Amino acid sequence: MCPFPGRSRPLEQEAGAHRVDILRILATLGAALLVLGAPGLPSVLALRLRPLTAVAAAVPFSLLMAAIAAEVGHLLGIPWTIVSPLLLGLAVGAALWLPGRRRARATPADDPSPAPNKEATHPATGLLSRRRGRAGALLIGALLGGGLLLARVLPMMGGVFAVNQTYDNVFHLNAVRHILRLQDASAWIVGGMTALPGEETYYPAAWHQLVSLVVQISGQGIPLASNVVMLLLAAVVWPVGLMVLMRTCTTAGPVGWIAAGTLAGVTGAFPVALMYWGIVLPYFLSMTMMPLVVVVVAHLAGLAPRSGQQLSGVQLAVLLPVICGAVTLAHPQGVFVGMVLGLPILVWGTLARARERFSPSAVPGHRLWPLTVLTVVALAGSAMIWLRFRPPESSAVWEPNASRKEAIGQAISLAPNATPTSIPLGLVMLGCAVAVLLLSRSRWLLAPWLAAAAMSALTRSTPVGDLRYLLFGNWYTDNNRTTAIIAVAAIPVLALGIESLQRWAGHHRPALSGPPGQVAAAAVAVSVLALGMLSPGARVNQWFFESAWQTSGLLSADERALLEQLPEVVPEDAVIATNAWNGSSLAYAISDRPVLNTYMGFQAEPEVHLLNAELDEARTNPEVCDAAEELNVEYALDFGPQEIHGRSASYTGLNEISETGAAEVVLQVGEAKLLRMLPCRGTDGSMNP
Repeated sequence: MCPFPGRSRPLEQEAGAHRVDILRILATLGAALLVLGAPGLPSVLALRLRPLTAVAAAVPFSLLMAAIAAEVGHLLGIPWTIVSPLLLGLAVGAALWLPGRRRARATPADDPSPAPNKEATHPATGLLSRRRGRAGALLIGALLGGGLLLARVLPMMGGVFAVNQTYDNVFHLNAVRHILRLQDASAWIVGGMTALPGEETYYPAAWHQLVSLVVQISGQGIPLASNVVMLLLAAVVWPVGLMVLMRTCTTAGPVGWIAAGTLAGVTGAFPVALMYWGIVLPYFLSMTMMPLVVVVVAHLAGLAPRSGQQLSGVQLAVLLPVICGAVTLAHPQGVFVGMVLGLPILVWGTLARARERFSPSAVPGHRLWPLTVLTVVALAGSAMIWLRFRPPESSAVWEPNASRKEAIGQAISLAPNATPTSIPLGLVMLGCAVAVLLLSRSRWLLAPWLAAAAMSALTRSTPVGDLRYLLFGNWYTDNNRTTAIIAVAAIPVLALGIESLQRWAGHHRPALSGPPGQVAAAAVAVSVLALGMLSPGARVNQWFFESAWQTSGLLSADERALLEQLPEVVPEDAVIATNAWNGSSLAYAISDRPVLNTYMGFQAEPEVHLLNAELDEARTNPEVCDAAEELNVEYALDFGPQEIHGRSASYTGLNEISETGAAEVVLQVGEAKLLRMLPCRGTDGSMNP
């Protein structure tokens, strides 16, 4: 006999639901891994990239294959499925097979030491000097960085099934549904979701293309698919990209690789802040690939040390346009981030070659002038693009929020936007920068860090005016977007600084050059991560994060429960009158039912605006009745007057619809109501159903 007969069945049901949720998550995760990796796999295999670099490069390749396949499918009328990116990926991989094979013949099969100098080879003693030890170091860095990021972010989200409660999320979730409904993932189709019928406009759609494929393959809901892709990018793609940067472009050994992966979440400025702010998921996607931009630019500048990890000319020639193209397609603002980080690297490389060229002990063969010409062209071209392609000044609405002194402290201590300075973390950051300068041969890392730190400090403190618009108008002067850049440049400096100090200690105390010193350095990296996660800025950032995910400003629990029940009541083609400001328009994404308004900002025919203002008068105003009939509006959602951004009852036609006799309640959860429109008389005197 069960001792608690009254609780037996509910507990069993809860356990069963928990198992179902786990299976749903696993199905979505498997689909996300397939979408982010499979289309690009043939190309990275054809190029014979080193394993770690191949894992990171598969993502931009897959993104590019998806984006091109979407546009080709749009032109040729091919329905949108995973088959198109996979076939295109196979074709590109086949085209790259011969150049990659030639590269493989010219490169030794085994992996030599990281770099031919004493600072790179000295610390790799014992287990970490072997192939398995190096692979283990990379795995440890990825697991520590990604695992700790997940452990921090998931509780703040409130779970992987949560819906972000911010403005842009309505567009992003509904845009995925728009792709699935039309079976067309073109960037012009996504942009056309909020345009007048029949008109198309461009919107960077790489994020929506990837998530739509995950939904197709897994069969799961759009919010879950979106969250899983976001978490996968933050916890895997981002730390792996940082480790690739350290592995291929610096003199760091295994300790530096572990530190780079571990410190992936040391600053809330990125990726944490961009997982709630906006929520600007396309820009977030672009930023997760930014370490690879640094990788290709460093190779272009001749700053990557010679090793088995160094990219060949063929590999660089392919990866440069692929990575830059993927970053641009994810979000055009990624181009400007690439300028901030890449131009200082090119300038540093040019000056380094000039110093070598004119030094009495110069090694012959270093080519200065090609890089000089490239740097000058890049500077001139960037200046033109910077000024020509920035948004209008009217969109630069974000203001400074710190004094110059406060902003410098926040930038040095990697504090997220609008959060306090962390003096301990700032001292660690400065100490690691000094260590890189004095103890490392990869001093070039300081150039992009100084540029990103200057951007971070100036964007927080520069007054509103022409200078602020000139410097930051490309990001709408949005402090959150610009302060995120510093994570890309600061984490490698921290990681290399920690390893450089361990090498220095090992040189003076030989016992610290082996495993004990390496373990101690890894512990230091974890301690620095804890310092960042427990800083005052991190606590404020957590409050911001939870406010964007665990509130009900956009969609309450009752409202979401109602949306999940709509498919049982509302026919597939029946249009629902909704208000994007109160979350009811998410019926498109969550319920797979067409809605009158897909987003807060949109263009529409006059009939739509008429219904938004006067739908509750459908039984007394024949013109409203005709508009409802013409647009096939059969249902309406009443989610109350509360809206995000402090707004209230924007669409007056939905506010009292159940009280005027224009509609009747057919489904209700809490205060959330689904109403069915009642018959009304049109201008011709006939009754419209």
